[in-house]
Amino acid sequence: MTKPPSALLRLWPRVRPYRSGLYIAGVTLVLASAFTLGFPMAAKFLLDSAFEHHDRDLLNKIAIGMLVGFALQGVLNYIQVYFLSATGERAVAGLRRELFAKLLEMPPGFFADRRTGELTSRLTIDIGLVQAIMSNQLAEFARQGLALVGSVIILTVMQWRLMVTVLAVVPIVIASGFFFGRRLRKMTTSVQDQVADATAVAEQAFSQIRVVQGFAQESHEQERYNTRIGGVIITALQRARSRALFFGMLTFTVFGAVSAVLWQGGRLVLANELTAGALVQFLLYTVTIAASIGALTSFYAAFQEAVGAAERVFQLLETQPAIADPPHPVPLPRKVLGDVEFRDVNFRYRTEDTSRQTLEDLSLHLRPGEVVALVGPSGSGKTTIASLLPRFWDVDSGAVLLDGIDVRQLSLHELRGAIGTVPQEPVLFGGTIRENIAYAHPDASDAEVEAAALVANAHEFIDRLPERYQTVVGERGVKLSGGQRQRIAIARAVLKNPAVLVLDEATSSLDNESERLVEAALEKILVGRTTLIIAHRLSTVQRADRLVVLDRGKIVEEGTHAELLRRGGVYAKLFQMQWRDGESISAALAAM
Repeated sequence: MTKPPSALLRLWPRVRPYRSGLYIAGVTLVLASAFTLGFPMAAKFLLDSAFEHHDRDLLNKIAIGMLVGFALQGVLNYIQVYFLSATGERAVAGLRRELFAKLLEMPPGFFADRRTGELTSRLTIDIGLVQAIMSNQLAEFARQGLALVGSVIILTVMQWRLMVTVLAVVPIVIASGFFFGRRLRKMTTSVQDQVADATAVAEQAFSQIRVVQGFAQESHEQERYNTRIGGVIITALQRARSRALFFGMLTFTVFGAVSAVLWQGGRLVLANELTAGALVQFLLYTVTIAASIGALTSFYAAFQEAVGAAERVFQLLETQPAIADPPHPVPLPRKVLGDVEFRDVNFRYRTEDTSRQTLEDLSLHLRPGEVVALVGPSGSGKTTIASLLPRFWDVDSGAVLLDGIDVRQLSLHELRGAIGTVPQEPVLFGGTIRENIAYAHPDASDAEVEAAALVANAHEFIDRLPERYQTVVGERGVKLSGGQRQRIAIARAVLKNPAVLVLDEATSSLDNESERLVEAALEKILVGRTTLIIAHRLSTVQRADRLVVLDRGKIVEEGTHAELLRRGGVYAKLFQMQWRDGESISAALAAM
């Protein structure tokens, strides 16, 4: 199997569009490094002009020249840091957008197998580590690398014997860098995973805050979070100890070499083989080498941490969605009729017991404009059928067809654009009422949004709000009642104007007044469109043209409400159990 390219190679395509800034930063970096390497030489001439030649004018000229050089170096560093940081920021922003877009392509099954906190951590913390490398540390790596190479070359030419002493510590530093770098990479990966786990616990508690507080389980959730954060601290402290040991060894090794060079250089001065200025020049180059080695080793440790983060990001980016557009999608007709057919469908969720199919040899046909209700006990496959139609999952065998075309041959955008859903628990975003209604068509006019709200019986309560359609609904619509949220969800479906509508028991959790308003709104939007109703409460199936009864993934009965009651089968038993006050089926039939 071919080994995947390194993280840096996979980052390059994201940097390439901004490479002009990278080139500018590279040129200014080289020029600024030349000034850095020239400083020890200028210092030698400065000191020799004072100690050896006693020339005041030369001393002043060299000092002024050094100030001018530092000013130019400052300007070059400004240009280099700005362009490199800007390039890194743009590239990382593109990486964030790419990862977010990739996650949005993933089917619901992908998110069912992963924690939200883990995915959020990839978008924030992991990409943040990559950002630090690209924006700051990469420039420091290049700067220190140039300083190291230049100083080694200059010192080798000047005093090769002293250079041998300096280079003696390099293998020790490099070996310790590799050893500790790998350890730090593993520990950082572990820390990031544990942080993601803790974030998942926090997000779960925040999203279900009413349940947490309603059952007085704040202390329990706090304990769960504290336990996971405790694990993070333990691993992070181990990482801190490794870092501390590494930098302690690095400090002793590098400055031990500097001390040895000073001792050797002092002996050469006593033997009149070096001037004081030359010794200071050599010392400055030695300190530059020591600082460069330390910085490069530190960069390697940080680089290893970023590589681990980048690999997790690219692992997600390179994940192929189980549900995707076909290579050559078949276009839907300009006017979608809404003819829906499930043909010999077999399906099983991968996490379930392999001994039982969720749907088994199921065939069902919804004619254009027909209203069909799916009823049956919990786990019979009602919601699964509704999920297979927009391809949230794909069938194991058989086919789902829309207007005679297998949905797997259609583009997901066209397919899902033809289908509208009103869920049992409507999900609203934290923006305004207008933004939530217009979610299907963000460019819809105010008149279109208001017309959809009128059809959904939502305009009246919206008009009474202080900010009307600009009212912020809060996270998940918490500022609105259940009936209000449901009517906004219906208005959203009205504005979409789909050929096929899926109603997941849109009134099951409402009070009588809200149920009446929602039912009236639903009656309006059912006209002229194929509708699939998932019925949990059998009192809501009266509007259906046909009832389909499911049990253990199979269709066991089919017909109208009255026909199924007369047969006395599965539907009649379900209806009897839910009928108010235990009234008999014969009484229900007599009332029709």
